Amino acid sequence: MREKMQMIKRLIDEEIDQRLQNDNPLIEALYKSAAYSAAGGKRIRAVFVFYTGELFDVPQEKLINAACSIELIHAASLIMDDLPYMDDSQLRRGKPANHVVFGQDVALLASIGLISEGIQMILSDAHLTEDERLKAAQVLSASFGFNGLAAGQFVDLKIKDKNVNFEIIEFINQKKTAALFSAAGKVAAIIGHANEDQAAAIQKFSEDIGFAFQIVDDMLDVIGEEKLVGKNIGQDRMNFVKLVGMEQARKYLAEYHQKAVKSLEIFGDKAAGLKELSDYLIQRVR
Repeated sequence: MREKMQMIKRLIDEEIDQRLQNDNPLIEALYKSAAYSAAGGKRIRAVFVFYTGELFDVPQEKLINAACSIELIHAASLIMDDLPYMDDSQLRRGKPANHVVFGQDVALLASIGLISEGIQMILSDAHLTEDERLKAAQVLSASFGFNGLAAGQFVDLKIKDKNVNFEIIEFINQKKTAALFSAAGKVAAIIGHANEDQAAAIQKFSEDIGFAFQIVDDMLDVIGEEKLVGKNIGQDRMNFVKLVGMEQARKYLAEYHQKAVKSLEIFGDKAAGLKELSDYLIQRVR
């Protein structure tokens, strides 16, 4: 599995690097800022696109742009997440956060550019039909809007610590972390022409594994090391572990992981790759 993930990562890295080339010196720094944050990372969401596509025997060339699009939007969200008036993080993916290197103004513009580029990659994909392009673009645009990343970040910023409860943290995690997992699954399902039951199963898997992934992140924020995690730790106010405790968090992690895997039963043996991926996503704290 790791070899396959590395192969997908190389494909996405190369495509994104090529996509963010620029020959206009007036905006060279803007492109450098965008490329800086779009580079690196494990490409988990891109891998999710490919593994979901396998359920429907979708050829690789129909998935590359969709996977890149998700990763560009994810990179944009990380830039914005790290800004001083957001989470105020100095470290991301083991290197200084974008605004530390390029300034807050350039960082914000780069994040806007990355989101735009991500949508354009879908809308200009010659391997997809017009219907596939439009439906995929609609899903992606919704993922960072008022029912996605923007909503999750707003609640994360504005809710006071004393008012935090399970439902609020669940909302934040669904709208921030799970939103892009959900978008990745939906887009691959659209390209694979999933039926209603299959699409619902992928949606359920995406939401549950996205929440499980965030629980792992919150656990690492408490017990991890910055050098290994690659970002500042101990800063998350809306931390699931701080709300329920480490022992209970582990129980929730197991519960959401099991629910995610169970939702894939409809696909039989074809879901082996997604099941492996779900195991990989939570093994960081085992």
